[in-house]
Amino acid sequence: MNMADSPTLQSIEQMLCAELQPQTPAKVTPQSTLASIGVDSLKLVSLILFIEQKFGVNLMQIGLKPEDMVSVESLAAAVMAGHQVR
Repeated sequence: MNMADSPTLQSIEQMLCAELQPQTPAKVTPQSTLASIGVDSLKLVSLILFIEQKFGVNLMQIGLKPEDMVSVESLAAAVMAGHQVR
């Protein structure tokens, strides 16, 4: 994937919100905390697999930290950082 194909932070946030929205009655925004929208450990694993398949970023390899998993936007920023490292 070249730089022209690289996702923007906003596009990553939108895709994560779209992936999470069907799993919660609450409105999912980039500022939504994962806890407030009911992301438990099982849903988090599913979300990490989605990210790895959609963006080709192995979050465990890039050193995903607890603070990366606070909100949709913090997770999107980790994905973006991992995408740029590839």
